[in-house]
Formats: sequence, C-alpha cells, structure tokens
Amino acid sequence: MEVEEEERCSPHDHVDRCVPESFFDRVTQGLRDDLEHERDRRLQLADTALKHRPEFAFAQLENERALTSLRDELRVARGIVDRSRDEITALQTLVGAHHREHKALCEMLEREGVLHRKKQRTDGTA
Repeated sequence: MEVEEEERCSPHDHVDRCVPESFFDRVTQGLRDDLEHERDRRLQLADTALKHRPEFAFAQLENERALTSLRDELRVARGIVDRSRDEITALQTLVGAHHREHKALCEMLEREGVLHRKKQRTDGTA
C-alpha cells in the first residue's frame, strides 16, 4: 500500500499527502510515549521532593543556625581585636612616656653629678 501511495504522489503534491499514514501513527505514538514518560518523571521528582522536604528544611535550619553562630563569633573576635588594638596603642603611648621620663631623669642625674655615663669612644672600641 505504501508503494501505491508513493506512486500517486507527484512532485507538486503537498508533502503531508505523500507521507504514509502509518508514519504519522508511529510519530504520534512516539510523542505520546515521550509525554507519558515525562509525566511519570515529573511525578517521581515531585514525590522525591515531598519525601525529602523535611530533611532539606532541617538541614537548611541547621545551616542558618551555624551561620548565625559563626557571625556571632566573628563579631566577638572583631571586638577582641579592636580592644587589643586599643590596648597596644595605650601600651605604646605608655612606653614612649616612660622612655622620655627615663631619659629626663638620666639627664637630670648627670647634671647633678650623681650619674656618670660612659662616654662613647670615637674609635669604635668599648
């Protein structure tokens, strides 16, 4: 029968009239099978999503708690660093003040003749 249909088709006939009807049936059936397969796949994915939704929600909640905890730790650590910087600055200021005071006291004692510093030699020996 396909031979007869092919013989009746002329080059000027429309393409869909020259294609055997069984071809359209096969293509239609293939599309129906694909559609059914995709529908089944979608249902499987939906079932999987519903099945794992509580686990996902719990994991997400744990991640959010961990993130909040890490942010809190970071905030505390930054506070400690800021306080440490302030302490370092205060200590540097105190060291500078003590150095100036020590120098002034040494100069005063030298002027009073109480403290005699070794004079540095110009030849570089001790």
